[in-house]
Formats: sequence, C-alpha cells, structure tokens
Amino acid sequence: MKEPSDQPNGKKAPAEPERNLRAQGQRTRNAIIEVAKGLLLEGGSLEFTLREVALRAGISISNLQYYFPTRLAVLRAVVEPVVEAYLGELRQALTAEASSRAMIDALVDRALEDAKNAERTALWWHFVSLAAIDPECSQLLDEWYEEVTPGIAKFIRAVDPACKPADSLHRATLLIAMADGLSFQLGAGRRKRSYTRGLDAKFRAAVDCILLGGMPRAADG
Repeated sequence: MKEPSDQPNGKKAPAEPERNLRAQGQRTRNAIIEVAKGLLLEGGSLEFTLREVALRAGISISNLQYYFPTRLAVLRAVVEPVVEAYLGELRQALTAEASSRAMIDALVDRALEDAKNAERTALWWHFVSLAAIDPECSQLLDEWYEEVTPGIAKFIRAVDPACKPADSLHRATLLIAMADGLSFQLGAGRRKRSYTRGLDAKFRAAVDCILLGGMPRAADG
C-alpha cells in the first residue's frame, strides 16, 4: 500500500533531513550574498574577488563556487534585486490599466527615490565600474538596458502617439541616461549642496520635455 502524499502532484514531500539541508543551503547562500554586498560597498570592485568573498564568509572557495561558480554569479545575486525591483515595476506598469501618464509619473518617482538611496546607488556604481572592464558584466548591463529602454519607449508612444518608434527609443535612452546621471549627483557619498534644492521639480520638467518632444504637458488621461 502506498503512503499518502500531501503534495498536489502526488510526489512525496522531502524527508526532514533533506528539508533541513535545503534550508541550510538557502541560509548559506543568503549569508554569502550579504557578505558579498558588504564587501562591494566597503571596498568597491577592486576587492570584489571570489577569494575575498570566501574569506569574509568563512568558507572555502570550492564551497562558495558550489553556490556561485563565478564572480559574475555572486555580483549578479547582489545587484540584480536592485535592478529587478525597477524592472518589476516597469513590467507591472506595462500591463496596468492606469493611464500611461500616471505610470510614467510613478516610474519617475521611483527613479528619484533610487537616486537618493545610498546603498542602491553605491551598488549600481560599483557594478557599472566592473562592466567597464569585464565583458560578462557589460553583457549583463546591456541585457537590463535592452529591457528597460523599449519599455519606456512604449510609454512614450502611448503619451505621444505621433512619436515614431525610432524616436521613442532615442527619447527613452535620454530619459534613462538622465536618471542614471541623477544618481551621480544625489547618490551615495555625495555631500548635500544648496543648489540641488528643487532639483526634483526640474528633473520632472526635463522628463516632460523629452517625453513629449518639447510640447507642453497634456492633461492626465
């Protein structure tokens, strides 16, 4: 007689030792990510090596590579949540029933929030510095931009139906570049400067100018 199963697909649940091992493995993986994040924030890209991550985590390199075979794999686990949070909002906005104008305003809010977040901007800066010299990091960066840029372009065409696809991609690229640049002005390690007061409003006005091709902002629809 077969033992009853509480799994919907009819498979038996993992035995207790197996579940414990899985839980321990997840804890180890999470601990490695936190150590790697701390190392990246503390020492930047020059000290971000598998050997140093393993040393800080108190494990062997072979044990580290069981979870993350390469430095890029560790780096991706550290930085990807930051990028995925924005991409997730973008994907949700593309399928939402709210107006395109409202969705763009929400994404602008997120861009401003990210630009002022010390940890997010520091992680992003360090990743970009690695992408400048590491082909795999550069490819990963390209993959992220390849998703973000057409998504923003789609919003632009919804707000400005007369905008051609090629032009919408150009405008999207300018908007993304401006948001990236804002993080260098307001992000991690930057001292407060008097002339940045009111910059949020200017950023929104510049977004509107690019978004609408220089036309006055239309009423929300």
